[in-house]
Amino acid sequence: MKQLHQGLDYTLYQIYVWGGLALVVTFIVVSALVFDVLDLSAPWPFFALFGPVILYVTGILLYWWWVFLFKGNRELEALRDVPREGLPEIKDLQSWNTLHQAMSIHGGDVDELIENNKKARRPMLVWYGGTNLLALWIFAPLLLGNLGILRTDGLPNNGLGIWLAGVFVWIVGMLGATPLLLRWGSKSAEHAYLAPLGLALTRTPGLTVDASGLLGDGQEAVPDGPAIVEGERHGRLVHIETVDKNSLTVVQAEVPPFTVQSAEGKLIPDEGAPEDAVKALKSLRKAKRWRGIAVNAGPEGIAVERQSKGTNMWLYDLWLAEYLANRTERPIPG
Repeated sequence: MKQLHQGLDYTLYQIYVWGGLALVVTFIVVSALVFDVLDLSAPWPFFALFGPVILYVTGILLYWWWVFLFKGNRELEALRDVPREGLPEIKDLQSWNTLHQAMSIHGGDVDELIENNKKARRPMLVWYGGTNLLALWIFAPLLLGNLGILRTDGLPNNGLGIWLAGVFVWIVGMLGATPLLLRWGSKSAEHAYLAPLGLALTRTPGLTVDASGLLGDGQEAVPDGPAIVEGERHGRLVHIETVDKNSLTVVQAEVPPFTVQSAEGKLIPDEGAPEDAVKALKSLRKAKRWRGIAVNAGPEGIAVERQSKGTNMWLYDLWLAEYLANRTERPIPG
């Protein structure tokens, strides 16, 4: 599935942005050399200078309205037709955003992913609508005044004051509304992120005072334990613990015992690892995402430990555990 910043339409949009900007600047410069730019009370000089800018900005605003209201929804609905068997391909690991989407389809709940994405866009649409109204407030009086539709005869100073006050109030209002909209968008972010994967947050850590901080320069609040995420994917139980830069991801599976170490991002199995695991790991190239991890596998499951910074890096570990389980899982003789 293409992202909002991919596809022919986005390529044409980029051409419009950069090519249009060059044309607008060229047109204004040429017009400034031909017309008396100081006399903006006359319609023609005004439109020669500001008309291209208004049209250019309008084109950009309309493109993103189309993306948010139509393209994005159409691409989300297309996810329903994506085959849901197997595991996401290695190419989906290019970012945790694309990986999250792929893993929500393979082993998760694609319908919940679609609904959560639509809900997440609502605060953004409100914010974007507010910025559009601000642009309308700024340009509309200039445009209507030069067309003779809006008259400010006799009250030029008051009219300018109201216009400037409106711009100021709107900007302050948008600055104040932005944190509220962000809070609205992130209020159920954890659920929105985990639920499509078939997972749920079962323990939220609290804060406690680090006793060692009492002997130093001051007290330090630290988590009183890990955040725990659990669920079921592909018929296997999943257990994930995270605290600070440390995480443990366990996927239930019946596999032969083996271990894997990371050598600066290159996954290296131990000498006794089964051939299936060795072949599976050879197809994974060296990458930063695999730094700081260690894998321990056996009859009870595959555990991936990580010590590395990054947002939701455990998602890569979950993919790796499921990947190895698919390649090596088989009944162990009793």
